[in-house]
Amino acid sequence: MTDSAASTATTVVSANLRAKCPSAALATVTDIVTLSGSPSVLGNWLVPALRCKAGGLPVINSSSVGIAYAPSPSGLTPSGPLRINAPDQRTSCT
Repeated sequence: MTDSAASTATTVVSANLRAKCPSAALATVTDIVTLSGSPSVLGNWLVPALRCKAGGLPVINSSSVGIAYAPSPSGLTPSGPLRINAPDQRTSCT
């Protein structure tokens, strides 16, 4: 995952500890993404997959929409979209 400035995700805090695809645990809508570098520092997902769930939570797929946030004097402000760089090609979800 990256933000609009190509800062990569360093950690993801997820409620999903059980459902996995071949390469990693499935990301869900409640995941909080920590990004490295500037300008963004945090990100979250706004629009998850419509019909696929893991542990009762909608999962994140390549068509999901997320937003990254950057620090500002008034708090966190949106800094651009989150992107999935290389989704697992062996896992599908709509």
